[in-house]
Amino acid sequence: MENEFIDDLFADVDKFYPGSKRKRREPKQQEIISTAGWDAKPYIKTLPNGLDVEMFTIGALANALGRPIPTIRLWMKEGNLPHSPYRLPTKKDVHGNDHAGRRLYTRPMIEVAMELFTRAGLMNGRRIEWSQNRQLSKEIDEAWSNLREADKLSKE
Repeated sequence: MENEFIDDLFADVDKFYPGSKRKRREPKQQEIISTAGWDAKPYIKTLPNGLDVEMFTIGALANALGRPIPTIRLWMKEGNLPHSPYRLPTKKDVHGNDHAGRRLYTRPMIEVAMELFTRAGLMNGRRIEWSQNRQLSKEIDEAWSNLREADKLSKE
């Protein structure tokens, strides 16, 4: 009988803040970002030699790696992810301030990054300890450099 009384007394502890009539917030479920549709909106850019190339924005790279866009920008700023070798031209706004153009990535660049992240077991994880994954940064940089060199050789 006492146990029932105690159970009833503490039944709403998880629903309300202690000493308050205000309800607790429901815990948020961590949403898993899908990497399936990252290539839904390609840009087709014509290079100076007349070759059309399929390019994607930083949003596509973020979706492919299962991360938010600000995280990708932070990784680039900290040097954990190489900067994009392609960028749209800088534009001026109505106040005369310069705004850098969008970062663009080719399909092979994103696919290589996805492959390297998967191989390292870092796809859709919560956090990456870059101090333990410095080799990944170097591998992505080398792979993207090799892809650019292959593009230059195929153009000639």
